[in-house]
Amino acid sequence: MNIAPPHLLPVLAAFDAERRSPSSSGVECEVLPAVTRLHGLAGGWHQIAFSALSDADADHVIAEQAAYYRARGISVEWSAYAHDTPPDLLARLAQHGFDIGPREAVVVLDCRECPEWLGAASHQRVEPVRTAAELRIFGDAAERIFQSDQTPIIRELEARLAERSPEHIGYLVYDGSQVAGVARLQLHRGSQFAGLYGGGTLEPHRGRGLYRAAVQRRALDAVASGARYLRVDALPTSQPILEQLGFEVMTYVWPCALLE
Repeated sequence: MNIAPPHLLPVLAAFDAERRSPSSSGVECEVLPAVTRLHGLAGGWHQIAFSALSDADADHVIAEQAAYYRARGISVEWSAYAHDTPPDLLARLAQHGFDIGPREAVVVLDCRECPEWLGAASHQRVEPVRTAAELRIFGDAAERIFQSDQTPIIRELEARLAERSPEHIGYLVYDGSQVAGVARLQLHRGSQFAGLYGGGTLEPHRGRGLYRAAVQRRALDAVASGARYLRVDALPTSQPILEQLGFEVMTYVWPCALLE
């Protein structure tokens, strides 16, 4: 199932090649014949980031992976993309006990086209997390915004801070002197793609351009690092904002969690 417009097909192919064999600090990567398994060493998370299945082997491979993680008492998220094969991958995952999460639009922007907003002056303050105290503020704000346990993410950011690694950066977004939002940027060695994740704003501060300011700051940092494409897994709340900034839908992804 091709979602990407023709001019984005080479970008999608590059994206698939990178998720087949990613390289990132603090992430253990296991490339198997049909799937790629990731394990975040600090955060303790597990993910099946890539799969290439056929009608003939899909059920066997899915059952094999489910059995592997269940035997170890480990939860795992299978990232299922709209262009992954076979076309009924989501239905097959559900049959094997995976809970299909909400659809997210994978949107991308080529920074070499230098969108006008990238160089525009911003009146909002967005700062990277540099200290343990700022990370605690980040974690508190993120839990209030997303109403979920942020422990795995905080552990990842803490580990990257300790290493002084630029590969996973947290940001605090300010409204005046108040922390009003959070955001994250993920970079990978040798990757063309920079991932913009976890952008959110506390409800009293919404509608003031803070999300857009966080996109701009992370985009500037990504370009400075050498990344060409910005990539976001966008929910319906953020997708319209990103499309106004020139992002285009390349494909869709569903986070599928294995039920124990």
